[in-house]
Amino acid sequence: MNRADTTPALTDTTPDTDSLATEDSIVAELEQLDIRYLSRRSSEAGLQGRPPATLLADLMRQPSARVREAVIAVLLAQPAYAQAIPAALAQLSASEQLALRFFYSAAVLLQQQYADMLRPYVAERWQGLPDLFSQELGVAMQGAPQERLARLGVAHRAHTRSAVNWTGTYDNVARKLLRRWNLEHRDPKVFQACFLEIRQRYSQT
Repeated sequence: MNRADTTPALTDTTPDTDSLATEDSIVAELEQLDIRYLSRRSSEAGLQGRPPATLLADLMRQPSARVREAVIAVLLAQPAYAQAIPAALAQLSASEQLALRFFYSAAVLLQQQYADMLRPYVAERWQGLPDLFSQELGVAMQGAPQERLARLGVAHRAHTRSAVNWTGTYDNVARKLLRRWNLEHRDPKVFQACFLEIRQRYSQT
């Protein structure tokens, strides 16, 4: 779906040169964290050594939806960054905070849903993402991860009063991240198994 983000404070716009440079810098910073599925327009080097909370907050302030949604990929690739969520929230506006709570909650469920495929790549960085916001967002957490992710997407649509398929948006981030990791590792057996499982899961949504 070719969609526009309908949250007023986070609308997609055509970025000017300065915001493009900021976006490219953040995308380059994500590459240092093993997240390389996002394209960029320049060879600008990413910032190094920034606190996780600063990166998470900067992602949520980006004008581009694809970059904001990459906060899910950060949490899947670097689950220890969950500890920085409270500090990141303190740097954001109310609407940005709400979006981060939904994206974080999506990462929690996607980590459970794709655990078998994520673990080999996350390796020693692996740790379970704790549920921080399901009660606050009014989302029941009983059932399979895929069912809970669908409920989360419905709640997100209600909060944003939009027709965006948030469940598909969340899942798309995980699938892009996994496909990129598969291509980089170039293990045909792993790639085929992961591709088939992703296709099967996607066909059920």
